[in-house]
Amino acid sequence: MAVQNIKLKDVLVDDSRFSLRDFLFEFAPEQTCHITSFDAFGILDPIIVYKDDKKRLHLVDGLKRVQFAILNKETMVRATVLPASTPVTDLITLILCNKRYEIEYSAINKIQFIYFASSLNAPESWIMNSLCIPFEFKPHRDFFRECERINNLPKELKLFCHDKKFSYKQLLNLTYHPKDLLSQLIKWKSMLQLTASTLDEIASNLKNYLKRENKKISDFLSEPDIQELFDSSLAPREMTEKLRHLIHLKQFPVLSDKNAKIQKAVDALKLPRGVQVSWDKTLENKNINLSVNISDPLKWRGMLDTLSSDEVKKAIESILDEL
Repeated sequence: MAVQNIKLKDVLVDDSRFSLRDFLFEFAPEQTCHITSFDAFGILDPIIVYKDDKKRLHLVDGLKRVQFAILNKETMVRATVLPASTPVTDLITLILCNKRYEIEYSAINKIQFIYFASSLNAPESWIMNSLCIPFEFKPHRDFFRECERINNLPKELKLFCHDKKFSYKQLLNLTYHPKDLLSQLIKWKSMLQLTASTLDEIASNLKNYLKRENKKISDFLSEPDIQELFDSSLAPREMTEKLRHLIHLKQFPVLSDKNAKIQKAVDALKLPRGVQVSWDKTLENKNINLSVNISDPLKWRGMLDTLSSDEVKKAIESILDEL
């Protein structure tokens, strides 16, 4: 295909139909490296552009070269001009070949590229066979709808998921939570130790609490114990555990109160080492488990005396009543 000279000002770059600016998290640009290579080897041309039916030129490949040419006040650039009749699938394939490593780096980038292809009206059957399957997704009836939901997650959250390489399933789980809640959680990323599981757990429990109490995230942030927590100097791990605990207490106040009473009764017994009292913290199972772990036969008699004492008997009866 013939190469021709075109005016740089006529090339749509950020506004190009094929710009990945809103569809791909790229690696940190190595501008110096590109400039050095351009200076040394003169690889400024040709760029690849697409001429639409209104004669507008959309940049398809050569963003770094265009940026360098503009930086050096160039007004003309050599380009391969693809006609309006070029199949959109060919253009997407060209971009994929050029950006494959970045696209396949994370699940969120793959999903965003699929959404990019869909936004260009590429046939779903082609996307399925040429993108979804090579990307190792297992497309199903609701796959494109799920991709749209994932793509609509807050941008900062998507970037976090890109850096942490969240899986497709982990990304999909996040779409079931309100956006304002997710946006707030990602603002805490420097203060908390967030993984895919803790992020989903905190979001799920906090969502349930807010819904039950008919509260907004702003109401939660104004609660004194939450303000105190985030004003503290706790390390991320400790702050994460404290936040999880506080949300649990707020979500299950009766459950938490009963568990606290039972634990207090057990602690008051001051049982010897090796004697354990346990129970179902969800309180669904109404049983108490008493276990003895002993290796010294001389201690056996003392443990039996402790377990058969009136104090222990009354405490166990009290705990069973609580359950």
